Amino acid sequence: MHSSYALASEDFSVERNGVSEPLSALWPNGWQPDDRLGVLLGNPMDAVGCTNLICGTITLFYDHLRATRGTGNFFRYSDVYLFGVGCEPGDFNQLDVWPLHKFVSILQPTAEAVIEAVNDRRITLLALPETGARCSGEVVLSTWNTFLDQVRAVMLYSSRTGRARDADVTLVGNKVVESYVEQAIFSTPGLDAGYQARLRRLRRNIDRDEKQSVETYRTIAGPAQVRGLVGVTQVLPPGHQELTRRAAPTVIMPVEVPMPPIEAMAAPLDLGPGATLEISEPPPPEPSSEGLLKTAFDRVQRRLRGNFVEWEGWDWISDFGDPIAEHHAVRESVGIWDESPLRKWFFKGADSLRAADRIFTANMAGLEVGQCRYGPFCDEQGRMLGDGVVYRGKTDDDVMVVTALDTDVDHFRRVTRDLDLEIEEHTFEIPHLQVQGPKSRELLAGLTDADIESLRYFRFFPEPVTVAGVEGCWVSRTGYSGELGYEVFCPAAGAERLWQGLLDAGAHVGIRPYGLAAVESLRIEAGLIFLGYDYFQGVTSPFHMNLDRMIKLDKPEFVGRDALVREHEAGITHRMVTLLIAGEEAPEYNTPVTRNGRHVGKLTSPSAGRSPTVERLIAMACIETDLAVPQTQVEVTLGDGRAVPAIVADYPIYDPEKTRPRA
Repeated sequence: MHSSYALASEDFSVERNGVSEPLSALWPNGWQPDDRLGVLLGNPMDAVGCTNLICGTITLFYDHLRATRGTGNFFRYSDVYLFGVGCEPGDFNQLDVWPLHKFVSILQPTAEAVIEAVNDRRITLLALPETGARCSGEVVLSTWNTFLDQVRAVMLYSSRTGRARDADVTLVGNKVVESYVEQAIFSTPGLDAGYQARLRRLRRNIDRDEKQSVETYRTIAGPAQVRGLVGVTQVLPPGHQELTRRAAPTVIMPVEVPMPPIEAMAAPLDLGPGATLEISEPPPPEPSSEGLLKTAFDRVQRRLRGNFVEWEGWDWISDFGDPIAEHHAVRESVGIWDESPLRKWFFKGADSLRAADRIFTANMAGLEVGQCRYGPFCDEQGRMLGDGVVYRGKTDDDVMVVTALDTDVDHFRRVTRDLDLEIEEHTFEIPHLQVQGPKSRELLAGLTDADIESLRYFRFFPEPVTVAGVEGCWVSRTGYSGELGYEVFCPAAGAERLWQGLLDAGAHVGIRPYGLAAVESLRIEAGLIFLGYDYFQGVTSPFHMNLDRMIKLDKPEFVGRDALVREHEAGITHRMVTLLIAGEEAPEYNTPVTRNGRHVGKLTSPSAGRSPTVERLIAMACIETDLAVPQTQVEVTLGDGRAVPAIVADYPIYDPEKTRPRA
């Protein structure tokens, strides 16, 4: 895209009310030398699509300055910020435009963090992906610094083409953002209509005051003063909501719905006629080629009022309104979870099994027909790139590999170029559900003629079976919950029938569908690692994740073997543990762990409040090996910088011997 900078501003246009207009029509009142463009990226691939948008705006700015200032040195005047909402700068390092922009990464994003980042950079021109910037928590009563004082214009763009959309370009001001904050606050359960009205009156009084910058709001003395301003009794710090609120994703999403009439006393500025931009929860969207990818179970889950969250370009189910009840259903009865976005790779060719054995650190060559095995895969330096499960079918060239990322296949092909191997993706054709919990065997046994009772741990039926009347299903005894469980792979056309058949048959035992919110609390109790939280690509050693049993150093060949042999001989420096944390305030992800003031590791995955089963505030952490002994005391750093004591406990803390999934 470097060539784009030689183009004229007339070469860039925007669709508005179905009419193509110059890009200069985007920003009301023209460009100003101190304008700053901020582009929210909800997905690493958004950067590719919005490159056209960014290059166009920079080119237009260049033309404006050349015409008004007689100079083309626009670097002194324009700033372009890419806000990676849940994305790291490394996700964008392949873009050839990266030297021109400033990156702001917002990992584990909350709405507060996103809005605060925009405030701090004094963004005046804001571009949002039409699929939304999805955050991990609601705006709570602590967010009285969320006025976007600097923003003068907002637009939507297509994350794949960069083209601005329809009539979404309009003047906005503080009222739009305040409307969003009101929606989050006044939809909070437990606030009656009278109390809501009182809070709105207080809010109008605040609105009469001249708006202050975010820096001024940060100087508020403390929670008591904030409570005095808004008349409430509790203020939660950002990122520390209770599980039932934190789990449901917040979506910052402009939609084409007129804003309600603005009360004269409450309006901070005159928005003018035609201001139709509102920030709210979107309606259930139809599958779109330009939006997030949807699974074959998407529609049936939306009919159940499921909440969704984006991860790796897919709409994943987050919860169905009560993540704690969903957690308990899996622990005590049975739950079903749509895990379809995991990538399914079919290895074809004479060297299929040999290829899987070379890629993964575990012994895949020794798999029997109908057996599957979990393991990590690494780069040449012995650092994890991912993990997954390998399934061996009836022949050596009948192998399925299930992993998390689209990019995994690039690594697979690179390290097996010399082998007789073709890799095909069948993610869309084979959606699948996890059926997890102590009642899962009973449930499935009543829905299929296959001998579910005889299926052993990490085994699957190599022949397709019929489940709930859906032909052509594959069933494996695997899962991601720490409970007895199965996974059911089915043809896409039979997905909704399978879903409904499971729910109907499991109603008498209390079956519940669940999503990532419950998965998070289940996996932390069970000590199950997750990419991007507990381990990071090209950084983390599999030994540090306690995956020794899946690392077969006696194998003659696998990627990263030599480096892992050297690491093992030198001694493993860090191990995963469970921490029992004092108090009730949950720490953040990836926070430091210390001992007597010395840094000894990182807390990787905390529970959002007391973990439902163990009823303690817990976390997974990777700390120095010498300290990975039960009852060792360490300290955990909270978001405000305070250190609280924590004690090393069994890892995992729930069923450490793994007797339940093997039952």
